[in-house]
Amino acid sequence: MAPSKRGWQMIEIVSVLVALCLISLVLRVFARIRRRVGFGVDDYLSMLSMVLLIGMLIELILWCTIGGNGVHIADLSPDTLVNYWKIFLANQFTYFLLSPSIKISIICFYRRIFATPKFQKVSFGINCLIAAWGTGIFLACAGQCRPLRSYWDHSTKGTCFNAKEFIVVNQAFNVVMDFVILVLPIPMIWNLHRAWQDKLALNGVFALGTFVCFASIYRIVVLFWISPSDPTFTVYQATLWTHIEPAVGLICSNLPIIRGLFPAFKLTTSRNGTGPAYINTDYTNSLFLSNSGPRSPDLEYAKMYNAQIESKPPGYLGDDIHPQTINVQTDISIIPGNDSTTRLNH
Repeated sequence: MAPSKRGWQMIEIVSVLVALCLISLVLRVFARIRRRVGFGVDDYLSMLSMVLLIGMLIELILWCTIGGNGVHIADLSPDTLVNYWKIFLANQFTYFLLSPSIKISIICFYRRIFATPKFQKVSFGINCLIAAWGTGIFLACAGQCRPLRSYWDHSTKGTCFNAKEFIVVNQAFNVVMDFVILVLPIPMIWNLHRAWQDKLALNGVFALGTFVCFASIYRIVVLFWISPSDPTFTVYQATLWTHIEPAVGLICSNLPIIRGLFPAFKLTTSRNGTGPAYINTDYTNSLFLSNSGPRSPDLEYAKMYNAQIESKPPGYLGDDIHPQTINVQTDISIIPGNDSTTRLNH
């Protein structure tokens, strides 16, 4: 069957978002290659998230064509309803993998920037929590009906827990984690010895995730709009925002890296003239050392951050740089009667 008007709307909107995600990911990879920065866990998780997002788009297309999403339940055949519930379940599995992948990717990106021991421990704990929760939710999804076949085949006798409550609880956890990810880098940024304009700009880059928080909250709201008497028609908003939330999250996770392609855009600072608003994300052996070349505008931030966390009293940019001191002493002795003789000691 052809998708309904609502079905086409969902396919078009989500297709545009997936295309933007793919463009942002390509630019992210190009930025890494151009800046000669090695790929890390955050990059590989972004690639995995892109694959899962494309998978969700394929599921949506099938959901709207053979699953009757966007059509009143009274107008659907029993076979179409079976397809509807099968794809609904598959969509849940994909989403439960996609959501933690994006969140862990963002935190791993933070870990490449802020390498202080305390931040590393806190961020590692948050990653473990997200991974554990995601694993638990995925397994719970697989066991929400016993046997699982009864989820899509209502003629099969089985027991299921409340699916709506299950999804709402998981989404509430996602909202909390989205806010944690949003505020996690703020203390690190404001402790930098930099002009407040630069700090504000950096916070602005990370604060792009605010919309992701809004999308997570709004998704909880629309879940309550699903009517048990006509789920195939009233699931429209929930379906749409289930795809919008991770898509926007993936784009926001790529933007700080893409910023490295445009080093010419600098901010005026009251301390050192001009300074870049991009932070290096390369792996380092020290707390925050840059392996960048002349094209990399983030070396100044690296020096600045090292000066803050390595020197005992907080200092300014360049306090961590201690050039070698060369002492030169010259003694000249003039012996009477022999003007041509001098003694030069170094």
